[in-house]
Amino acid sequence: MEKRKIGKLEVSAVGLGYMGITHANTAEGFEKGQELLALLNELSKEKQATSAQISLAWMLCKKPFIIPIPGSRKTERLRENFGATDIILTGEEIAEIDRKLDTMTIPVFGGH
Repeated sequence: MEKRKIGKLEVSAVGLGYMGITHANTAEGFEKGQELLALLNELSKEKQATSAQISLAWMLCKKPFIIPIPGSRKTERLRENFGATDIILTGEEIAEIDRKLDTMTIPVFGGH
């Protein structure tokens, strides 16, 4: 995982892109990515949210010091991103996303 320094603080750089699924470059990585996408889609329906909002909510719920910084050129997407703050994921939902991420061989922040 890429690390960046902000002042004295070292942080991990995490791409949203469905938690890195867009970077799956092997057949196995693509297949594992589909499992995660299915889970994100299921949670999206349950929570009446988008997959991107679920991804952001997952990061927000992980640890209090994790601050996702989504980028967008469209006002509509910024509003959508802000909506992630209203989504509460349970500990089990977070753990299930982590389990799916742990099986993937692409550089994403997950699991531990």
